[in-house]
Amino acid sequence: MHLLHELENLYITSVVNENKIATIKTLKGIVKCQKLLGINYKTYQNELNLLTRKKEISKKKPNKTIKTNKEKSVKQHVPKRVKIPHITNRNTTLKIRSINQKNNTIIIKFDRPIDRKKMLFFEINRDGTYKDIYDFKANLNFKSPKLSLPTVKSAKIAQNRKGKVRLVLEDKNKIYSNAYIRKGTLFIEVQKNPKVAHKVHKKTNKKLIKSTKVAIPKITKKYKKSISTSKKIVVIDPGHGGKDSGALGYKKYQEKVTVLKIAKLLKNLLKKEGYTIYLTRDSDKFIKLSQRTHFANLKKADLFISIHANASPKSQKLTLKGIETFFLSPAKTSKAKRIAAKENKSAITNLNSMSKNTLLSFLNTTKIVQSNKLAIDVQKGMLSKIRNKYKNTKDGGVREAPFWVLVGAQMPAVLVEIGYITNPTEGDRLFNPFYQKSLAEGIANGINNYFINNQ
Repeated sequence: MHLLHELENLYITSVVNENKIATIKTLKGIVKCQKLLGINYKTYQNELNLLTRKKEISKKKPNKTIKTNKEKSVKQHVPKRVKIPHITNRNTTLKIRSINQKNNTIIIKFDRPIDRKKMLFFEINRDGTYKDIYDFKANLNFKSPKLSLPTVKSAKIAQNRKGKVRLVLEDKNKIYSNAYIRKGTLFIEVQKNPKVAHKVHKKTNKKLIKSTKVAIPKITKKYKKSISTSKKIVVIDPGHGGKDSGALGYKKYQEKVTVLKIAKLLKNLLKKEGYTIYLTRDSDKFIKLSQRTHFANLKKADLFISIHANASPKSQKLTLKGIETFFLSPAKTSKAKRIAAKENKSAITNLNSMSKNTLLSFLNTTKIVQSNKLAIDVQKGMLSKIRNKYKNTKDGGVREAPFWVLVGAQMPAVLVEIGYITNPTEGDRLFNPFYQKSLAEGIANGINNYFINNQ
């Protein structure tokens, strides 16, 4: 299993560095290991088939006319490029091995890693009764256990029909459930009144993500006793730089300027607490996205924090606002896709959709849980600090999106959108020294809380 993890890390590195030869070699190793371990290897096999077929075709010479001694023209036969069919296993239905409950979390274990495409989330509100419903393309071959969560009136799971299992959470109040995947295990946490609610299988409705003021302690000596900060390494990544100015906002503000300022303030705060801190850039210079996480890996960082400012279309510059924190995953909403596209302009551009999905599918099984927790703590820390003075600061929530600056990070990694530079109010704030300092303090508080909660 250790060898498999090493190969998976090499796979990420080769994809990020756009090294096709290394990618093919590592894919072959991964497929071989997964076969020996009895793990479903079809996703990687499909990707390998696609890459090797492309390589074979590229080596073929184009059609040309060959003249014989008799000056007869004979056309060389070059096989046509064939679209590789999607290899599927006829018995693709997942099986549920066990269903357990720990406090307010339901733990469902499947017989193999879960594909998010086999899951669906939706909610119902009728006559004052709220329901969160999760559907899985799976079979339940045993009697479903009785679930009793302290946060909802009832929780039931059963075979809805052949090939589909349904989990229904019901309560008279709005339900806030947070789902995440760890290989072949699904965790569904149900909170009573969370400060940040995030649903991973749902098209986000802004009205359903509410934020309230969060009381997060300031950085104190007590923290120093709780965590050994001298052994913690944090890499801070100020977005963009040099020829890449990032978003251009209100009064022609440049994203690269404010994020560098906040990154330096954050560095000084964390250094005073005893952390070892590195910046991916400490001046106005351009750095490729792939080099940023590579730098963090070389430094053996415990955390990677990328700082950016958001931007909105011209038609929404007065309406879109708020602070958001993202962790790496395929985008689930049009808004997340739009924001990711803005930040990915200088990222990997020659990967096909299958390569990207294969890569993201693997990444979701490794650092998604830790990165999600880090994102929640950082979001809480920022909101708590900023709202001390700016009461109307909007909570944009914790979200998933495919930010390529986070690809390849071998540690928990998040991307922080510190506000909308295109919004007149937030644009001015982002260049206000007091606001910048408050943001840096909020992120620092979030980092401290993450380490305290995950020792």
